[in-house]
Amino acid sequence: MPTINRGDLTLYYAERGDPCGPPVLLMHGLTMSSRTMERLAASLPDYRVLLLDFHGHGKSTKPRRPDRYLVSEFADDVVALLDHLEIDAVVLGGLSLGANVAYEVALRHPDRVRALILEMPVFARGVTAGRIFFGALAAFFTGLYPVLTPWHPFIRRLPVSSRAYEVAFIRDLVTADHLAQAALMRSIARQDAPPKDSDTLSRLTMPTLVTAHSYDPIHSVDDAVELVADLSDARLVDLRSILDFVLRHAEINHAVGAFLRELPP
Repeated sequence: MPTINRGDLTLYYAERGDPCGPPVLLMHGLTMSSRTMERLAASLPDYRVLLLDFHGHGKSTKPRRPDRYLVSEFADDVVALLDHLEIDAVVLGGLSLGANVAYEVALRHPDRVRALILEMPVFARGVTAGRIFFGALAAFFTGLYPVLTPWHPFIRRLPVSSRAYEVAFIRDLVTADHLAQAALMRSIARQDAPPKDSDTLSRLTMPTLVTAHSYDPIHSVDDAVELVADLSDARLVDLRSILDFVLRHAEINHAVGAFLRELPP
């Protein structure tokens, strides 16, 4: 199991596809792990696809302090991995939290980002709903800790197919360190939306693919539409609902593949 160290954190990562291909780093969403990006990775056999478990997720270290879960700290995870692998520039793709982390890295290190794939990014319109939802989840995970923790060894032994991504996600969520997840939720609920003003966006000149869907108060489609309109080189994949990431994943993977093939060498 490949890992890197960043300070007191141990971060798990994996590589898929062609080790000599153009590098693409895919990042998961909140409470998820790199496992949720395996399906997209499998559709990109000609690329060197990197999968990363942010700290607090998957097989990486899980602190129980909210101050360790700033988006800027997750961005530090990404930079640490790129430095470890001696990758100068990469295509960054992320889902929800992963999208916001990709956005943060691109703002801080635009020279290291060849292109962006932002699936369900969260901006200003989603903050109020996010504070309510993630604050409630923090309380839920705190209460869950004494109830489920004794059952973790049994649940972890339940067989799950490597291709049953959604089932594996549920098992991973149920057997997580719920006090660490509560700290994560408290931190996310307190953070402000990333900047999306014209001066900020003028620094993001790399090609960008954005996906969004309706009926989601946290991942606002209106924010995504504005983002695409204001960036110099961006396109939008408009989905019907969040269920499309399960029901229409082949179409999304095709759109991502087409976007990558059009990038300049």
